[in-house]
Amino acid sequence: MAAQTLQRLYDLRDTINQICTISGTPGLSYGVLHEGQILQRANFGYADVEAQMPPTSDTRYAIGSLNKAFTAAAIGCLVEDGKMAWDSRARDVMGEGFHFSDPDLTRKVSVADMLSHRMGIQRSNQLWHGNDNMLLLGKDDVVAHNTTVHYNNWGCALAGELIEKVSGESWSSYINKNLLVPLQMNNTDSTVGSMDAKPYAVLDHHSFHALPPTKVQGGTIMDASQGVRSTVNDMLKWCEALIKAYTNEQETRRTSTAESPLKQISKIMSGITPFAEPFGPQSSYRMGWVHAQLPTILGAVGCNPAFMKNMPVVGNGKDVDVFYHQGSMAGYTASAFLIPSTRSAIVVLANSLSMNDAADWVGQALLEALLDVEEPNDYVEHAKDSANAHLAKFPGMQKSFEANRIQGTEPKQLDAYVGKYYNTIGDFHLDIARSQQPEGLRLAFQGLASQIWSLEHYHLDTFLWLMSRDEAVSRARFPYSPETLYKLDFQTSDQGEVGSLLWAHDADGPPERFYKASLSADR
Repeated sequence: MAAQTLQRLYDLRDTINQICTISGTPGLSYGVLHEGQILQRANFGYADVEAQMPPTSDTRYAIGSLNKAFTAAAIGCLVEDGKMAWDSRARDVMGEGFHFSDPDLTRKVSVADMLSHRMGIQRSNQLWHGNDNMLLLGKDDVVAHNTTVHYNNWGCALAGELIEKVSGESWSSYINKNLLVPLQMNNTDSTVGSMDAKPYAVLDHHSFHALPPTKVQGGTIMDASQGVRSTVNDMLKWCEALIKAYTNEQETRRTSTAESPLKQISKIMSGITPFAEPFGPQSSYRMGWVHAQLPTILGAVGCNPAFMKNMPVVGNGKDVDVFYHQGSMAGYTASAFLIPSTRSAIVVLANSLSMNDAADWVGQALLEALLDVEEPNDYVEHAKDSANAHLAKFPGMQKSFEANRIQGTEPKQLDAYVGKYYNTIGDFHLDIARSQQPEGLRLAFQGLASQIWSLEHYHLDTFLWLMSRDEAVSRARFPYSPETLYKLDFQTSDQGEVGSLLWAHDADGPPERFYKASLSADR
């Protein structure tokens, strides 16, 4: 039986190579655990394209949101030690000085809410992640109830602040001492290292563009959401430990497992925040993991659903519980799957801001092979469909803007728009200034010279900062956002004076108003 399973995995090599080529993924590493033993590890392409250096199972990749499970496990340790409870209010842990701009959130949000995406706040990734992997906010800017998942990075980042407050240690120090060292994950930490696979973006014609290393690491904003770098070998240790702890806690009804640093894992994997369609009702978000009952659609927290008319149903004919997650950063994607019933796990790590989530497609293909699905999905075709839809996105946005342009309008004198426009809490601003090349206006996020984009008059008092896909990804900007992101609507008073602008920087909510600094007293 093991030999047959191994052969099915081996037979996927051509499929995986094709997915990497189609998506534009220079390097990919994966590992499969089955019945508690490492069944297979494999590596494809290059960790460093310029040096033609292939990856190994000890090559480090940024794991993106797979990080969230580490932060949830760290909170589990503190809960087990009686330092906080899952229903503790964040304000009670952090102190009276802690507050959200929404008083209702301040009163109600709990530790479990933060980790299971029940806070109801927008993603707002544009406010902290800038061009060339620069960070636009500091770690202190993190602290500024929904019944369905409203996925974002801020909740986990806030949970990291709780860990630091309660433990008296930095988030990175705490997870290192309490999780990574006990599990002998010796090549895993939250720093940029020499053994890291280089991050790349794939351009429209499938050439690779090297990106600056991501700046998210221990001690920065979003470290508790996305700061970890790891390897296939270390991530298999992590997955094995999680499965052992989860299975033991389920069987014994205890909250800890002898000789395991992991605590409260059954609780972490049992909280329920249902997904909206097309993923519900067979999928729900736990704390750092998505739970799914096969057969069903997977990929709920990755980018592939955005480029697919219909996501494939995974695991036809199999009644199996699966826990999974995707991770993505500018230059990396990752996926992990746990199957506790067979003590199995799959880890896939890749080094590209690509045309689809190759790590997820490869992970799903490996999952169906591991489960011996009789009629598996054609993941090469799914990779082609999602990549083609991705490539059509930016030309499609250009066409949409042209179709909806109000013809024959002129802007005000350009100096009327010049100024610094701040959000309500004052930690983020858009600097609008005159530009000479070309003559017109330019936008600079946080006023930084590294964050400049040209503005083009669209109609009335609306300007666009839309670029080509190649321009976006070569500057490490995620190319998945809707067209509304690239539009600034300047607002005028009854006297015709420009006093604010509206920017829909988040697909999950309405445009946010940013106020011109000279008129801030009139807010």
